[in-house]
Formats: sequence, C-alpha cells, structure tokens
Amino acid sequence: MPGMRYQEMLPHELEAVLRATPVAYFPLGTLEYHGPHLAIGNDALKAEGLCERACTRTGGVLVPTLYWGIGGGHKEYPASLIVRDQLLSDLLDEVLSGLYRVGFRVIVLVTGHYPGEQVSAVKGAAERFAQAHPDARIWALPEYEAYPHERRADHAAKWETSILMALRPELVDMSRLVGADAPHAPDATHTLEEMNAPGPLHGILGENPARYASPRLGEETVEVIVDHLVSWVNRALAEIRTER
Repeated sequence: MPGMRYQEMLPHELEAVLRATPVAYFPLGTLEYHGPHLAIGNDALKAEGLCERACTRTGGVLVPTLYWGIGGGHKEYPASLIVRDQLLSDLLDEVLSGLYRVGFRVIVLVTGHYPGEQVSAVKGAAERFAQAHPDARIWALPEYEAYPHERRADHAAKWETSILMALRPELVDMSRLVGADAPHAPDATHTLEEMNAPGPLHGILGENPARYASPRLGEETVEVIVDHLVSWVNRALAEIRTER
C-alpha cells in the first residue's frame, strides 16, 4: 500500500489517512538468537509482517518497528541485544502519547517477542494509555493471542519457524539446522535446561522445526491472526465513528 509506512509519508498523506482511517499498527520484537536457521530479528520481523498484512486490508499506518525488547532466556546467547525493562515501558508511554497527539484513535501493538516481562510491559502501557484516553481504542498482544483456541507460540521451533517461512522465507535457512532431522535428534525441547543443552536444538524451545515446521502451516497461522486483527480494528473504527 503506497504511503503505509509512517516514516515514508509526506505530511499531506498522513493527514488524509488520519481523516479517513486513524489507525496505527505498532510492531515490536527484539534482537535475539533464534537458532542457527532464523534471522536475529525474527520476533520483530514476524510482528511487522502481520501488521503490514492487516494494515493493507484496513487502511491506516504502519509505525516503525521497535527492535529493542526485554526479558527472556536468551540474553547471553550470541547476537542477543536485550535492554533494561524500564527503558521499554518509558519508551512505549512516550510513543503512544505521541500517536494520540498526532491524531491516531485506534492503535494495535503486536509483539512477536513474548517473555513475561515484554508482554507485561506492552499490556501495561496499553492500559495506561486507555485510562488516559477513553475516546481511543488500543489492543496490545503477543501475536499468538490472536489465534483462537490454541497457543501457537514457541522459540525458534515449529511455530516461529513456520510463521517466518510464510512471511519472510528468504530469512529462513533450514540447512543450518545440522543434525536436527537425524533419527536420534530430540523431538522437542520442553525446558530452559533442554534448550540450553548442546545439540541440534540448542537455543530452540518447542517442537523440532526440522520435523514439524512448514510454509503451509505458517501461512494458515498468519491468515487467522491477520483476520482477527482486521476484525478488531474494523469494530474499533466503527465504535469511534459512532461516538463522534
């Protein structure tokens, strides 16, 4: 969609969007090791891809993706860059306040990075925003909350690998999972201890992606999540238009 990305819009283009569809999608993630086969920015890339697909259908603006995240069990892994918790909370408060000032009245925050600290920070910022601005609508969630009846979430395993295969296949290299498809390889990892252990699933938490991940599974997951994001945004837009 031309002009969808906030940073690429001319002022008159932004003003037109705010008059017609004052919706902001804000993707969040982190820079973190996701096994040898996935891009380091996987979490943010997922969130950005989901928001971009939804924004294309509803209209609105895609806010620049935030790659600085908090929490999780991969702080000491190669390539991981994790910031202090309070930095994220303060930044979210500032950004959300700014989006409201600019004129956005429907805001969606999707975090593809979802340890407890990150989810709490994102939802906490949304709650503070909602209390301060009752005339706006905000939904903050890890992407798996938009998939009904099943928690399609892991770390660099079946679900995350499948989703990135669907959204950004050029950033997935399954050949780097050396030994993961061998008969003796674990079927899954279930604990941080298993994830941290040397072996073909080192740094991966969940079902073995070499056996269970696929573009087809990722595309189905993405479609359902995007459908739910779009439905919520359309309802929120109808509500605020009714209240005006």
